[in-house]
Amino acid sequence: MKVGYALREIREHGSDAQWWRKRFLTHVVSRYYDAFPPERSRVVDEDWDNLLLLDACRYDLFAEVLADHPLPGELSLRKSAESGTPGYLRENFEGAQFHDIVYVTANPYVNTNLPEDTFHEVVPVWKDGWDDEERTVLPEAMLEAARDANERHPDKRLLVHFNQPHVPFVGEVRLGDRGIGNLRKRALGEEKTDARERNRTPFEMLGAGEVSKEQVWEAYRSNLERVFPTVETLLSELPGRTAVTADHGNALGEWAKPFPVRVYGHPLGILIPALIDVPWLVHDDGTRKRIRADAPVGVREDDEDDTDAEEDEVDEATRERLRDLGYAE
Repeated sequence: MKVGYALREIREHGSDAQWWRKRFLTHVVSRYYDAFPPERSRVVDEDWDNLLLLDACRYDLFAEVLADHPLPGELSLRKSAESGTPGYLRENFEGAQFHDIVYVTANPYVNTNLPEDTFHEVVPVWKDGWDDEERTVLPEAMLEAARDANERHPDKRLLVHFNQPHVPFVGEVRLGDRGIGNLRKRALGEEKTDARERNRTPFEMLGAGEVSKEQVWEAYRSNLERVFPTVETLLSELPGRTAVTADHGNALGEWAKPFPVRVYGHPLGILIPALIDVPWLVHDDGTRKRIRADAPVGVREDDEDDTDAEEDEVDEATRERLRDLGYAE
């Protein structure tokens, strides 16, 4: 890091305790976990025909909601490969091709952080299924996209990546209003909102002492409850073996052991249980899909190795938004 840049950052943010926490997590704690990582699993090594991926859903939250709103299937715990979506995508999919998977996504990172030919098809619901009022993709839009993808590709594994329970909280209990709008704007090539003008996430509000842990948990839980009916519908409709899981969790002030610093949200590389303990619920209807891999939709063979300057700009812009989204400093 250049000295001049570091000094400017300190002058601008030096009085902000949360900024110092994030810097310490990024430059010290994440490096510790690089050197001493816990055992983790990759979702691509699991056996499934359909995967319903809940963004930022920690295991204990899922188990609590499941107790009140039962879903068919058997629940167990998995250790996710990373503590944020970009790292999760990198650890599971980067450097390989999965032409037997159709990826239906509410999260723009799937399009911006992975090569175009990684999957047989990526269905970017975050483009056309975006709800301007709620500033996210709602479960109902994902349900229709998943149904359509399953009908068009009965011989492919289906991965459905919901936004919920990731912020913004759109359940009955609301708290904060920050979502993935900036990331979507950048992925579409539009001008982003100035990070200095954005509102804090509920997890940042908790870290700043502006709200209580109970308030955040209630809204977080309500956001998960918002997507449960759609998950239940897909469990009943999709053929074969369907698993419900998450890419990572969210921290509400847990310690980044062995360091005496608390964690809020889901910064990358912080491999504590609150962030990598995720649900793994499996429902098997007894009839497995007959899966086969085919060439990616819309990608010509002579295009696969090309590098597009505009895509490079999108990737760089996405990295700029990590701090706004809470994935990294």
